Amino acid sequence: MSDSLNSSDKKELWKSLQDYNNDPESLKLKHNEFLDEVTEKFDPEKISGISRRKFLALLSASAALTATACTDYRDKGEIIPYNKRPEEVFPGIANYYASTCNGCGQACGILIKTREGRPIKIDGNPDHPINKGKICAKGQASILDLYDPERLHDPLYNKNVISWKKLDDEIISSLKQTTSNGNEIAIVTGLISSPTTKKVLDDFVVKYPNTKIYSHTLLNDEQRRNAWYECYGTYDYPAVKFDEANIILALDADFLGNEGSSIENMRKFAAKREVVGKTDFNRLYVAEGRMSATGMMADYRISLSPTKQYQFVTALINELTKNGSAFSLDAAAKSKIEKFQFPELNSNEKEKISHLIKDLNANRGKAVIYAGDTLPKEVHIAVNLLNEVLGNMDIYDYSSTSKSLVKQSTQQEISQLVDSMKNGKVGVLIQFDCNPVFSLPEDYGYSSALKNVKTVVTLTEAENESSAAGNYTLPINHPFESWGDANVRSGVYSLQQPVISPIFNTRQKEAILLTWLSGDSNSYKEDTYHQYLMNNFNATIYTKKNPLSDAKEFWYSALHDGVVLFNESSQHSKFNLAAFSDSKEINQVNDFTVHLTESYFIGDGKFSNNGWLQETPHPVSKVTWDNYASVSPNLAKQLLVEMNDLVEIKVNGKSLTLPVLVQPGAENNTINIEFGYGRTVVGVVGKDVGFNAITLMSKNYSSSPFIYENVSIKKVSGTHKLASTQEHHSLDDTFVKDIHRKRKIIQEGTVEKYKKEPNFLHEEKEKLFSITTEYQYTGHKWAMAIDLNKCTSCGGCVTACNVENNVPVVGKDQVLNGREMQWMRIDRYYSGTPDDPIASNQPMLCQHCDNAPCENVCPVNATNHSPDGLNQMVYNRCVGTRYCSNNCPYKVRRFNFFNFRDHFADAYYENDLTSLVHNPEVTVRSRGVMEKCTFCVQRIMEARSNAIRDGKELKGTDVVTACQQACPTTAITFGDANDPDSPIAKLRDHNLSYHVLEELNVKPNVTYIAKLRNTHSQEIL
Repeated sequence: MSDSLNSSDKKELWKSLQDYNNDPESLKLKHNEFLDEVTEKFDPEKISGISRRKFLALLSASAALTATACTDYRDKGEIIPYNKRPEEVFPGIANYYASTCNGCGQACGILIKTREGRPIKIDGNPDHPINKGKICAKGQASILDLYDPERLHDPLYNKNVISWKKLDDEIISSLKQTTSNGNEIAIVTGLISSPTTKKVLDDFVVKYPNTKIYSHTLLNDEQRRNAWYECYGTYDYPAVKFDEANIILALDADFLGNEGSSIENMRKFAAKREVVGKTDFNRLYVAEGRMSATGMMADYRISLSPTKQYQFVTALINELTKNGSAFSLDAAAKSKIEKFQFPELNSNEKEKISHLIKDLNANRGKAVIYAGDTLPKEVHIAVNLLNEVLGNMDIYDYSSTSKSLVKQSTQQEISQLVDSMKNGKVGVLIQFDCNPVFSLPEDYGYSSALKNVKTVVTLTEAENESSAAGNYTLPINHPFESWGDANVRSGVYSLQQPVISPIFNTRQKEAILLTWLSGDSNSYKEDTYHQYLMNNFNATIYTKKNPLSDAKEFWYSALHDGVVLFNESSQHSKFNLAAFSDSKEINQVNDFTVHLTESYFIGDGKFSNNGWLQETPHPVSKVTWDNYASVSPNLAKQLLVEMNDLVEIKVNGKSLTLPVLVQPGAENNTINIEFGYGRTVVGVVGKDVGFNAITLMSKNYSSSPFIYENVSIKKVSGTHKLASTQEHHSLDDTFVKDIHRKRKIIQEGTVEKYKKEPNFLHEEKEKLFSITTEYQYTGHKWAMAIDLNKCTSCGGCVTACNVENNVPVVGKDQVLNGREMQWMRIDRYYSGTPDDPIASNQPMLCQHCDNAPCENVCPVNATNHSPDGLNQMVYNRCVGTRYCSNNCPYKVRRFNFFNFRDHFADAYYENDLTSLVHNPEVTVRSRGVMEKCTFCVQRIMEARSNAIRDGKELKGTDVVTACQQACPTTAITFGDANDPDSPIAKLRDHNLSYHVLEELNVKPNVTYIAKLRNTHSQEIL
């Protein structure tokens, strides 16, 4: 790292460490429209007319596939559309079906939009009480997996195609033989969120009594559940009312990112960040070793290693009990607590802790301390005690507890399974829609033990590491081809219904087990599990609700709504103080620590083959297509490494070599690596992308399976280039300086300053004028407002835009060249110093300027203005001069240097199957045209058409853009600026509203609401 970090001539606002240090390369990126290699090394004459993959695809017969995909499943089963039940499918008219998302264990309610029988878009179900119409980026992009060309087409035995009947006969025979021999039948599953799937497994155990169920997920909340059980006697812990907490302390908890019910958490957190008619903000403290999405939202952020969290929490208890306690502590607990003092911190962070203690004391009963899932059980127990001491239990929602249907198998249980496999005591092993060969630490010896099992069956949608190690590979239906249910919250039962017939020769995974359970391969029917699900629904949900309607009518109603609600609240149990007194003490570690966390978009590797998610920039680092070792600037300087340099990390005899990313704000001795990368048996998109952090994991961890001490790290030769979008499309601050004004791209204040000076943002605002007569918008005028107080940089808007507008995947090589095609980006800026940065996020898209600079320079009038205020792109006119992009001060236009669907991975996404995901209302662009945000003009036209049909006047609130619909925090508002009573008009007139680069007089139609920091000062720290 450069010594210039200590220089006093630094910027107030910076996007990266290179930008902070005025690196010549960073300045060059701002002065030039394109990176050096964007327009170089590009010869259209050398573009292949047809790729190898496309050639082979053209030789194959696609008629059967097309016919199957374009039939509506409603004729083959009784499913219920969400908003209307069509008698037949009408071309051009969308149908919506309520269902449940299977992207993670939260089981959010979703609406699946279909056109002519094919699913094309996923959004949240507004009737679902948990996610309330919102869905995360993974849920948005999972539609692409349905049309993945590398999904399994047929069942396989030793890599050869086998018929379902022959396969069923052979496996049923193996199951019977194993039972008679007295050997074990092992079923390894991932997270089970479906009560009916659990019943299938229970019935399977009844049929084959020597069956054992093992549940393993790489990412889990077992530390939290085990702590809650020891404290309160139940594994089901309550939700947190973040919308009622005045003070929130997050301890390595990314609850606004990807931890727990993040969609619900974001909505509740943002409810206390409302600026329209309110200034009653919550205050967020974050103590963490890495820089997380939640850390970027903090009012006060404390850099703290995860190994010091136990000491930190216990020291807080010690300090806060001096002012009394809502919970009575015995002598043993007091003696234990009094030994702890705060870890050694600098003066700045000591001041933050002083503010924290005062705030917690002043808000007893209206605060919450929340520990992250990766922290040890002992930290969670201490946090539970701290919340009891402060009397914060009313902030917990006992009417909505997080349920555990099948408990995660312990380390001892998995080890016993592996030992049984090695000793030949397991006759049949069924890997039930999971990937344990990839997700289990290597020292279990699971993959090598598989060789001693005669019959290894893997149920999976696509080949993975586990199926490659077995002999039977069974293709299962995609969730959109499947029936199902979920019950992960008390009182909330969700249903899942298929919206398309199985595209390939696949089967419902539960139906496969039911066939084996029957003992007869001829018993399989297409509706086997459908009937089983309905019977279980009637026996459990229908009888519990006891409605006035008959069972069939109630089933249809539940399918329509997608969710059934019933009363299932629990009571707050008395805290078991012995759980804290008897728990082991965790000593702080001053040496290097590896902290392993979940990837924001790839998860545990499940979405490795999803190009949209691989290419979504990381919320903090903006890196795509990779993971890395995140280290602090000071540690990077100590190791003499910079971004892209390789380091070797060793933990207890295990080693991993991967690139470095220098992360401002990271704790000096904490090395953060994200899971999900480094897959070896996966489709072309995800194969060998990134580095497998599971290599560092061990079954013999000291306190948490995600935190490792005794770490060594050193620089090794070589580099690995990370594709970060952070410096791409940078706004040229020199250009703004030329007109003697500051950029004011990011404008912020504090809550205290805003209360005393409501107009502080516009004290120096000058009146702009035009030398020409301005166009008067007498009808609708479309506009958008983005509240920066609410944006968490989650990426949901980016992914929703990709799906809605057919944005192509370009690949890592093109991202490195600055050619990513996303219409919407989320810029991340820092202020402060690299050691203690303050992060600011800003969604940036086409501003639809009234005086648009792009329109004046287009020689063919391809970009022009509509009467209702839209900056339009006419693709058929565009000849690719790129003058408009060069003239755009916001750098939001994207040029198709290639037909990227054909160019990426040898035309991986240029095929008859993947093309079915395209929204037919949006042109699929090819090479040579400029494109950018259209304010979802297709949705505007649809709303206008509906208004004309119904004889009503079109209102601005009738149109909801894809990004607005996806945003979990409702940070985005869209509508008619000419309607004075509309939400958008009120936001445009708000005291905190401003336009980016408004001094250029381009008159953008995207308004930003300045962010307020809820600190104890009137000035931003």
